Amino acid sequence: MQNKMNYIALGTVMLLVSGCTTQNGRQLMGSAIGNAADTQVAYSPAACFTLQQQCVQGEYQEWETSDKQMGCSCKKL
Repeated sequence: MQNKMNYIALGTVMLLVSGCTTQNGRQLMGSAIGNAADTQVAYSPAACFTLQQQCVQGEYQEWETSDKQMGCSCKKL
């Protein structure tokens, strides 16, 4: 668990330093946080559709980000 938290912290710092706010940066950060919480995260209608299809034994959720993009997650049960 400590290693996962270190990777999340490192990823956060790298994104903040690089000023990365793009879709890829958001996906990278969401994936890092999601992996630590045993959750998959995606940020586009196509990626969310795929994630929803794969989330057969989990809890699927969708939301809208602050910049009006679609986000979703699948938490493993």
